Amino acid sequence: MTDTEKQFIEQAAPEFWYSYARELADTAEEIFKKSKDQWIAYSIGHADGGSEIYGRPLVSRPVLLLHGLSFENLIKGLLISEEPKLLNGGKLGKHLLGHDLVKLTDRLRTVQLNSEERNLLAMLSDVVPYHGRYPVPKAAQDLKPERYISDDIHQACRVLFDHLELQLYRLNYKGIDAPEGVRFSSLRLMHRDGDADFVTDEHKFEHENLRTDFLSKIKGSES
Repeated sequence: MTDTEKQFIEQAAPEFWYSYARELADTAEEIFKKSKDQWIAYSIGHADGGSEIYGRPLVSRPVLLLHGLSFENLIKGLLISEEPKLLNGGKLGKHLLGHDLVKLTDRLRTVQLNSEERNLLAMLSDVVPYHGRYPVPKAAQDLKPERYISDDIHQACRVLFDHLELQLYRLNYKGIDAPEGVRFSSLRLMHRDGDADFVTDEHKFEHENLRTDFLSKIKGSES
């Protein structure tokens, strides 16, 4: 095992997949809140003299793309949490590859989704390689009706993220042994302590000390 391969495993720890997932989800949240009341209208004239008018949210595809990428990172963090050997040899195992969120989630052993959650991930799976980035797919036969962001879809993404986030916390709050002697550190999600029945009073006390030390350092850097 080279130093570079060891560094790769260290940087592929679940907490880093989670932190990127959280950044993407938070960015989607901010963009959605600022743009949710903005719409773009289309007026299309037809050869027979008729016309068609329709609208869509002005910012839809980027928000769905961010949600899709957020779930991809979170799910892959969960897969590594369940099976750190997916990082053997300093590379991502085949079960971590791909962008189909339903297939990735089906590989999880500690999470089961209902039909509505699976449908949501299936829709987002279309967004990541297609609607979220380009106006058309690679070929005409791959055309699909576009789904637009809505309050219901956005809220469903938030609820599912919370569910998967708590499971990632559950798997990582004590740390995990990883390949090549690497130890993934304990994951601390203090904002989820109230929902986490597995967090003991001892851990809560530890978290409070961590919070106090962090705020002290922040205040010191501002002075």
